[in-house]
Amino acid sequence: MNAREIPNYWTGKCFGCSRTNTHGLQLRFWLTEKGCYTRCGIVGVVHGGIITLLLEEVAQRTIISHFGKFGMTREISVRYLKPASTNTEILVEAQITNQSEKNILFRPTVHNSEGILLTESESNWIFVSPAAISRATAVDESMLQDFLAKYTKNVEG
Repeated sequence: MNAREIPNYWTGKCFGCSRTNTHGLQLRFWLTEKGCYTRCGIVGVVHGGIITLLLEEVAQRTIISHFGKFGMTREISVRYLKPASTNTEILVEAQITNQSEKNILFRPTVHNSEGILLTESESNWIFVSPAAISRATAVDESMLQDFLAKYTKNVEG
């Protein structure tokens, strides 16, 4: 894949992406032309909820990196085709399938290290302001604005 790593400026305690959450996944992301992806290996049971979290993490990181905005999930459907084995790397990718001024559609997927499709998904997201994220999460709005400003520079420049 032709991609570049997305800098991670988040200083909060997100379970999926925070580099400072020692109990989290500490995911790293790579930007592609139509989305982004992450690679990870999970020790223990790969629960369907964790798979869904990974699908949402790559979609959100795509919105942040491609548009310099936040998104919220309106709807997601997930089809678990095969179990994700533990202690082996998986590839989680979100590709933009459609976009308008107010929302964005994704096709996130999970593949194993042999390239076999394990999970496929469709998700519909709306763009939301830092104020809306702050109200929903109790994270300080100025922290969210500062965070997005770092990505907006990358999107515009």
